[in-house]
Amino acid sequence: MINKFNLFKNYSLIIFAFLTITIYNCTPENNTDPEETEEEISEEEENTEEDPESSEGTSQSSISYYDDLITFYFLDSYTVGQYANGDYWVYNEGYDVTITQITPVSQNVSGRIINGTMINPENSENQGYDSNARDMGYEDFLNVDPGNTNSNLTVPAGTSIIKSISTESADGRPIISDAAILTVVAEIPLENSFRPPYTGSNKTAIATTTDLNFDVLGTHPRLTDTYDIGEVTHYYDRVWLEHNTAWTSRDIHPANHMPPYGRDLANKSAIGLILLQLDYTNEEKTQLLINLVQYGIDIYGLAKNGAQWNNSGGHNLGRKMPLLLAGKVLENDDILAYGDKEQHFIFQDDQQHFYVSQTEVDITNSDAWRPDDRATLTPYTTDDIGLAEWGIHHADEPEEDNANWGATYRKICGYAQTSHILAARLMDIEDDWNWSPVFDYTDRFYELQVDEFDPFISTLYEAYR
Repeated sequence: MINKFNLFKNYSLIIFAFLTITIYNCTPENNTDPEETEEEISEEEENTEEDPESSEGTSQSSISYYDDLITFYFLDSYTVGQYANGDYWVYNEGYDVTITQITPVSQNVSGRIINGTMINPENSENQGYDSNARDMGYEDFLNVDPGNTNSNLTVPAGTSIIKSISTESADGRPIISDAAILTVVAEIPLENSFRPPYTGSNKTAIATTTDLNFDVLGTHPRLTDTYDIGEVTHYYDRVWLEHNTAWTSRDIHPANHMPPYGRDLANKSAIGLILLQLDYTNEEKTQLLINLVQYGIDIYGLAKNGAQWNNSGGHNLGRKMPLLLAGKVLENDDILAYGDKEQHFIFQDDQQHFYVSQTEVDITNSDAWRPDDRATLTPYTTDDIGLAEWGIHHADEPEEDNANWGATYRKICGYAQTSHILAARLMDIEDDWNWSPVFDYTDRFYELQVDEFDPFISTLYEAYR
């Protein structure tokens, strides 16, 4: 015989469960269609992307560069870490950092002071690295190396310390072979930050690698045999020192880091700048981009502190495009402003290029005209007005212009400049560059010198100009 009470109890439980499920499914947060749910989930996932975190760093009493080639020794253990390009930072909770020794030590060897150390260097023709520099001056007070001062080096947060190694030759140009930068910071930087510029006292990182916008780079097919991108990346692994923008700067361009002469420096940087615009994957481009952006940031720091790479033979070529690269991929308007000729007319790349006007015709047909007489002297005529042209010191000494195609330094500058303009065109940043004479002149130079170009350059120029 069926127990009526148990039967009623079971029916009641079933009805209760049914009502509970129905009520739950009718609540607003559960009464959504699948598309809305997916959209909300997508938004939630998007909002959970984490911002870059501060690098934790490690506590160390010393740090070394280049397989122990250069070592900084601290008085105490401090928190240290590395920027995206591998350079070190050190943090002591915002307080001073004391360095007891930097090896190889700065010392007097037969009257020559070697292996000097500088802090927050200004753009200057004086340096504290080596007393036997051929062209730059040496100021002992600029050499703060503990080996030179015979005392510890104590520096506050906001300091870049540049340690050099002198060349074996006492008559070299450059006079240093290697250099390393240690940055003393007031706050631990974000993970994968770019090193702040070594000039000036602001050591807050400008950006991190997560800020890099690869979409602004070109993806042009390579078309021909090209350089090995991995090998080229290593061209820029170590700092390219720029804190002297006069012709004497080659004294402090570290021999194991960079070419000493501006033309050669520009030729070497052009290779990497162009490879970034070809059809490599972002992964293949990443470290090359990091290295060249770091170089551009250093140039920006110098420019922001008043440096100018004025027209000077072949010495100051090739600094503008790395700066524009950094500004463009970091989407940094202030960096880009320094590459805009109308805002900052500070680069040789612009200063040597112009359109011939009546002014140039008048100057080169007057007693004021004084071009370099190592080349045939050819004045401008009214037929030349409007022609895109080049002058060795045109921006500040137009009296030295010479219309002759064999004008001294014309070809020394022309090939490297054309390579940088090719990189700019491949990246489509003519508007950011904002100086049409240099683009028009390099077209003219290329057409007249086409047979003399590296096939790597000429193939790309013919295809993508």
